[in-house]
Amino acid sequence: MKKSQKRKKKEKEIKKTKKQTYVGAKKTSGRNKKLKDQKESNQNQNENILKKISVQITKKLKIETAPKHIEEIISAVKTTDNFWQVVSISQKPIPVVAEAIKILKDVGFINFEDGKIKTTEKIDKDFKYILPFPSNLICSSCEGRGVNIKNTGIYEKFYEIQKTRPKPIQKYDQGNITPESTVARIAFMLKRGDVSNKRIIVLGDDDLVGIALGLTGLPADVLVLDIDDRLIEFTNNVAKENNLNVRAEVFDLRKPLPEELKGKFDVFVTDPPEAKKAFKIFLQKGIWTLKDKGSAGYIGMTLIDSSLMKWRELQKIIIDSGATITDIIRSFNKYETWDYHENTVAWKIAPVKSPQDNIWYSSCMVRIEMVKPPKAQNLLLKDKDIYVDTESTTT
Repeated sequence: MKKSQKRKKKEKEIKKTKKQTYVGAKKTSGRNKKLKDQKESNQNQNENILKKISVQITKKLKIETAPKHIEEIISAVKTTDNFWQVVSISQKPIPVVAEAIKILKDVGFINFEDGKIKTTEKIDKDFKYILPFPSNLICSSCEGRGVNIKNTGIYEKFYEIQKTRPKPIQKYDQGNITPESTVARIAFMLKRGDVSNKRIIVLGDDDLVGIALGLTGLPADVLVLDIDDRLIEFTNNVAKENNLNVRAEVFDLRKPLPEELKGKFDVFVTDPPEAKKAFKIFLQKGIWTLKDKGSAGYIGMTLIDSSLMKWRELQKIIIDSGATITDIIRSFNKYETWDYHENTVAWKIAPVKSPQDNIWYSSCMVRIEMVKPPKAQNLLLKDKDIYVDTESTTT
């Protein structure tokens, strides 16, 4: 009898415990569901904010902008308080960054203070998932380029030569890349087998690529064409003093190239203006000079003066000309700051006048290779202003 009572009592306790566990689990499940619903609600709200900003920018600027682009700008804002560095990190066209910064300020995510961009608690709370830019993941030795410039054997000599180069002027949309960037170009070209015994033409050369190529002693021939007679004189003097296989001629690249240059070169190098029409004509002139399939071109292209939509159109020009893109290395070419910065459209539209105290402007290194016989025209560029469009603002 006693055993039976004890068993019943134990069964009752077990039943009670199970009931309590079930109730507790139900409450926990309810709390979890509530938290999940809240999280999804916040995520939807954040997505709506980003979409609203991107739509607003696209409508106003006529530059296609996506919510992902706003995330990248917010990431940059969380990384630096300098407007130009935000442009550099986000790699978005300056008009887009400027407009995004204005909107973020209007809705209380950031403030301006003494030329600096300050984040608020609101941006950290609402966009906690957007992390600062992970610069520690970029190789500090090669700066993400993937080449060792010291092993080219020309860096020290080139560094000394470029110290007396002519200063960049706004008239020709000039801006020097750093000497490290120029030598890195040569290293990259060497790595791709595009220097030794090659005939190379450089279309516009305020970066002194022709001299750097000549210093290797490897090309069969290097021809530099540029409108700036100061650069031509400098290049020819250096070539003569150092016995380099480099010749430079004054030439306005808006005009058709001399007929004798057609199909004569293995490689071309150019940093074309990124206004769409000018880019097409400069690029096609480079391709027009190439021999055949297997010939290559090296092009500097920015994301700071060109949107991804413009890139898509420029890539189509490359493909339609019989070439394909083999390499794109972001932020390969680092530009030294230029004296006329405060006279540019970029400065005028910047919502906060941060100092230009560090290198911020960069371009991608794009290599193309001919997979079909070159199909390009050698046209006259009639437009008076070849450097500016709605996206290109640093002239």
